[in-house]
Amino acid sequence: MSPLARIVCVLALVGGSLLFLNALKGAPGSEQENTGQKSSGGVGESTRSADTVYAEAKPGVLDSPQNCKRCHAEIYKEWEESYHGKAWVDPLFKQLSQDYRDESCYGCHAPRPIHETKLQTAEDRGTRRHSGVDCLTCHRLGNHVVGPIEDPQSYPGVEMECGPAFDAAHPRDDAQQATVDYCGVCHNAHGTGDEFLASRYAREGQTCLTCHMEEVYRPIVTGGKPRKGRRHTFPGAHSQEMLRTAMAVDARREGDTLFVRAINQGAGHKVPTDARHRGIHLRVAFFDSYGAPVAFQSPLDKKRGRELTVDLIRLFYRHEQREPTQIAPDGTIGQPNYRETAVAIPRAAVGGKAVVKLYYLLVHSWPVEQKGMLVAQRELSLKEEG
Repeated sequence: MSPLARIVCVLALVGGSLLFLNALKGAPGSEQENTGQKSSGGVGESTRSADTVYAEAKPGVLDSPQNCKRCHAEIYKEWEESYHGKAWVDPLFKQLSQDYRDESCYGCHAPRPIHETKLQTAEDRGTRRHSGVDCLTCHRLGNHVVGPIEDPQSYPGVEMECGPAFDAAHPRDDAQQATVDYCGVCHNAHGTGDEFLASRYAREGQTCLTCHMEEVYRPIVTGGKPRKGRRHTFPGAHSQEMLRTAMAVDARREGDTLFVRAINQGAGHKVPTDARHRGIHLRVAFFDSYGAPVAFQSPLDKKRGRELTVDLIRLFYRHEQREPTQIAPDGTIGQPNYRETAVAIPRAAVGGKAVVKLYYLLVHSWPVEQKGMLVAQRELSLKEEG
């Protein structure tokens, strides 16, 4: 073969190899595919269907929540439908992170396994972000599954392929601090865990799991024997039912003034907590003796109207330079579990009634009428005194 022919052959082989490697980049299971990122390298929405955003499970290697689905189908489904499972794809997160441009959000919405960072500050795992806060986030320790089973071999149905390991660093007799440590990797960024530890609920021996991971008795793995475990639905601020157990309103009249209270009656932390964009609107409406609405002026912003926000309960952004108005949990030393606001009663409402309502908004600036979740309501008669 002539020297020229040999050169042509070599170039052809190199070119073919490059084409092959380039094809592999976009293949299912590749790093680019698993992140759900567009081919441009940005962090935009995936074009893949919801049931193919996760990496394929590899036997004996814990690198995808798919590893857990085969044996823990019921728990997997609970997680997948929860806001932990939706942490990355939730449209609200996309909006508030400015279409994923704010990378400071990545650590808590697609975190590395918390044991890899020794339960310290959450870090972005940099891959398969569409699985959000997944099974591996809390349960992976090396190539083992961290869980409450001290002797996995005593539970029929537990596959040793997962290498279950009891987390010896957080023994059961310190379960309360353990759950605060686990959840606090993300949820104590603004003090939620510390708020709980200061409440009466902590002194009573409750944990984060008491409210956010209901205890159930069922097989943990398919074919296994039933035992005590936890649901993986993680209800919280998106659950109107949970918000209604957490908050209440009250009202009393003193002369020409209506005193209204927003009460934290059941949350083990401040309300709202953690996220600065959330807000609770305390609203009042007055009605005359014929049941017709009466216009009045809000003490909060001096606006006039019928049903008005008279107090906004929030953890404010730093640039707003305002003290938080959050309500502490019951039993917090030196802090009441309510917030009270005074409202002047319009003369036209005397003989009628006042209606006090609490609305929860995932974004405080959203219109209450369209987006607010009504979590508590109280009606008070304003009959003529004397």
